[in-house]
Amino acid sequence: MTEEQVILTVRTYIEKQFPKECKNCGYRYGSLKEYLQKTTHIGEPHSYDAEFEDWQPRKPLGTYSFADCKCGNTLVIGSSRMKVATMLCLLWWAKKEKAKRGITINELLTDLRKKIDAQVLSEGR
Repeated sequence: MTEEQVILTVRTYIEKQFPKECKNCGYRYGSLKEYLQKTTHIGEPHSYDAEFEDWQPRKPLGTYSFADCKCGNTLVIGSSRMKVATMLCLLWWAKKEKAKRGITINELLTDLRKKIDAQVLSEGR
């Protein structure tokens, strides 16, 4: 996979998680763009499989990104329902890419999130 394919795959998967509702205040985020505009990221995205250096898990634990809702509740976007084959391709790419760039997996995931966020927020201005 190329970085562009990874970004497209991840973005497409994330966008299918919308609309998304805060279970605390009931606010409904109609799209990924609205979610990015009205929430604040908390820390770096985190891959539990990569943390355990399990690059070919039978049952992936997943990758998650956390954000604060306007009410202060923590919201999560994750890969828990992604097809295992897709997740394995992404993990394999991430393993190779982090080694190639000489960075941590969290730095790689943060870079990808920034690129996806920039794409989404720049559209439809």
